[in-house]
Amino acid sequence: MSKTKTTPGQKFGKAAFLNAAKSTNERLLLQVLLKDGSSYTKEEAAQLVEDWKKREVES
Repeated sequence: MSKTKTTPGQKFGKAAFLNAAKSTNERLLLQVLLKDGSSYTKEEAAQLVEDWKKREVES
């Protein structure tokens, strides 16, 4: 299977990120963070995940 080249700034839908997820944990996190019907660049999706991981836990 060959990898498809992407162009900088190319946007993908939530389903594309879920299909490309490398692990179940990554897939679950993307499922929660990404909105249906929206498109994201790879950088935007990575930033959402990074911001979520840095947020403070509420008790």
